[in-house]
Amino acid sequence: MELSSFSITKLVSNILIILRNISRYDGHVLDPLASLQFTTGTYYMLASNIKQLAKDLCGGRCVFFLEGGYNLDSLSHSVADSFRAFLEEKSLASEFDNPAILYEEPLAKVKQAIQGVKHWHSL
Repeated sequence: MELSSFSITKLVSNILIILRNISRYDGHVLDPLASLQFTTGTYYMLASNIKQLAKDLCGGRCVFFLEGGYNLDSLSHSVADSFRAFLEEKSLASEFDNPAILYEEPLAKVKQAIQGVKHWHSL
């Protein structure tokens, strides 16, 4: 089956972006269930990118479902900043996010271990 650019445009114009898992706010570093290091700024950036994607693909149609988020402070700041992104307002994440709360990702340690193994195997 061959798709013309018209049929692809028609197909894409009928899309509605529905986000369920991306709008889970329990990925925030301060959330007790967090296994990610999302910050308020992370949610702002995600919402900005999703808004642009929705604008490009489907006339801006996008639905967010609020899920997760068990630290009420980080939840309220992150949800509010997500809405700021959709309203094209300035993020206030710098008022709430503290880089000192982020923990070291294990990736650096993994890379260091790999380098150590490579070193010892080259002897």
